[in-house]
Amino acid sequence: MTQTLRHFAARIWVSVLVGGLISLWILPHIQSRIGLQWALFPVAIILMLVFWGVGWILNRWGMSALKRLVREAGVYERNGMYPEAENAFRSAVAIFDSFLISQFVKQKKSASLAARMARFYLARADKNSESEAFLVSYLHAHPGDEEVAENWLTQIESRGGLKEEHQELVYRIGSSQPKNKTIQVALARFYLLLERTDFPALQTYRRIFELEDQAAPEFVNGLSQLFLTERRADEWALKIYLQAIEQDEGQTGLLSGIAACVRWMPKTARNQDLLQKAYQCLEGIDQLDLKKMSSGFKPPAPSPAPPKPRRKKGIGTSLNNLIDAAVKGVIQSIFSAVRWIIRWVTSFVDLLKHYRKARRVFAGILLAALTACVAVLLINTVSHLIKTDKAVKKKTEPVASVVTDPFTIQVAAYLAPEHAQRYVVQLKKQGLDAFWTEAFSAEKKWYQVRVSHFPDKKSAREYGESLKSKGIIEDFYVANYRRN
Repeated sequence: MTQTLRHFAARIWVSVLVGGLISLWILPHIQSRIGLQWALFPVAIILMLVFWGVGWILNRWGMSALKRLVREAGVYERNGMYPEAENAFRSAVAIFDSFLISQFVKQKKSASLAARMARFYLARADKNSESEAFLVSYLHAHPGDEEVAENWLTQIESRGGLKEEHQELVYRIGSSQPKNKTIQVALARFYLLLERTDFPALQTYRRIFELEDQAAPEFVNGLSQLFLTERRADEWALKIYLQAIEQDEGQTGLLSGIAACVRWMPKTARNQDLLQKAYQCLEGIDQLDLKKMSSGFKPPAPSPAPPKPRRKKGIGTSLNNLIDAAVKGVIQSIFSAVRWIIRWVTSFVDLLKHYRKARRVFAGILLAALTACVAVLLINTVSHLIKTDKAVKKKTEPVASVVTDPFTIQVAAYLAPEHAQRYVVQLKKQGLDAFWTEAFSAEKKWYQVRVSHFPDKKSAREYGESLKSKGIIEDFYVANYRRN
C-alpha cells in the first residue's frame, strides 16, 4: 500500500508541475477561442495526459532497470559469484518497492522475479534463514509451482525432515498438486511421522495408493501400525492390514486387526475378495480366540438406507411466460433510463449554449469540485506519507450464551481458518449443524470443526458413529460444546 501511494504521489506532483507549465503555455493561445469559462476542460485533459505519460515513463524506467539487474544476477550466478548475484536480486526486488513501478505492473511482473529467485536459492548449497524464509513465503503464495515445491521438499527431508511449523504449507502444496507422486509420498511420510489421521492426512494416504500400484513396504507397515493404534476395523483398514501381513507374516498384531474387520464388517459384493483373503490369514484360529483378538476395535455402524429420490417438479408454461415478461420489463426499464439520461444531457447542453449565466454557474461548480478533489487528494497523500500510530481498538468481550447441551463432536482441526471454513461449508451442504471454533495448544492456534450439540456423551458418540458409517466424516471425538 505504501509503495502504491509513493508511486501515485510522484505521478501527481510531476503531473501538476509539468502539466501546469504546459497549460500556462497553451492557454493564452486558445483562451480567445473557447473563453475563460471553458479553460478548465483543456487543463484537465492536459493533466490527465501528463499523468498517464508520467506513469508510462516510470514503469518503463523501472522495468528496464529490473531486466538489467536480473541479467547481471544471471551472469554472477553462472560464474559462481553467489553473493553478488543475491545482491543483484535484492536490488531488483527493491525496484518493486520503489515509486517507479505501479501496482498493476507489479502484480503482473513480480511473480516471474519471485520464481527466478526461488530457483536461485534452491540451487545454493549454503542456505541461510533468509533464503529458507523466502522459499517458504514463495510456496505459500505459489503452491502450484511443481518444480520448486518438489525440490524444496526433497531438500528439507535430506536436512532432517519436515517440521511441525510446515504443516499448513505442506497441506497447501499437497492440495495443489494431488498427482505429483514425489510430493505426495513426502507428505505421507510427514503425516505418518506425526501419527496424523485427520482428513488431510487420510486424503494423502489414499492418493499414495491411487498413484502407485504397490505402495512402499515401509509406508504400508507404518500405516497399518497407525490404524492398529487407532483400532480401526473398516474396509480400508482391512486392505492395509492384508498388504502389511503379506510383506511380513511375522507381525502377529495385524491378525487382531484382521479378526476385528472379519467380525464387524458386513459382507458385500465389493469386499468379498478382501474377506476371503482375511479368512485364509485367520485359518486355524478358533472363534473364541478370534473374538478375544477383536476386542477393543471400533465396529463400523450399519449402512444407512439409501435416500428416496425426489420427484422433479416440471416448470409450466405460465412460469416461462412470467420469466419472459420479467426479462422484457427489465430491458424496457434500462432503455427508458438511457433515453431519459440522453434527453437530460441534451437539454443541459442547450441551456449552456443559450444562457451565459448558466455557463458561469457550471464553470464555478466544476472549479469548486476540482478544488475539493485536489484538497482531498493532498490531505490523503500527506496522511499516508506521515506515519502515525493507530489507536488500538478495545476488543469487546462476547456475551456468553447459555448452553443447554454440554457436549458436541469434533471432526477435524486445522491451522488455517480458511480450511476449517471450507470443511464447515461442505458439512452444512449435507444438512449438518457444523461450526468451527478456536483453540490454543502448544503455542499454536487451532481451528476446530465441530458438529451439533448433545445432552450427554452417549448420544454424541452414537451420532458421530452414524456420520462415520455414512462416510460423511473420517473420525471424531466427543468434546465440550462451545461456540466463539
